[in-house]
Amino acid sequence: MTGVTEQIQVQYQNKTGNWTTVMVVQNLSANILIAMQSVARTHPDSRVRAIDQAGRVVDLL
Repeated sequence: MTGVTEQIQVQYQNKTGNWTTVMVVQNLSANILIAMQSVARTHPDSRVRAIDQAGRVVDLL
């Protein structure tokens, strides 16, 4: 079972194809969405994803 206090990393894919973490948020859907939208605005030509502590993709823009 996934705990609410789990940390989620929000990352963007840079031009070389590597993923760069820019935010860490609590595992709450509203927090994840707001963080991903913020990163997408900051890096408009990049893919944005959220991953859990095990490296599993939680969401992808």
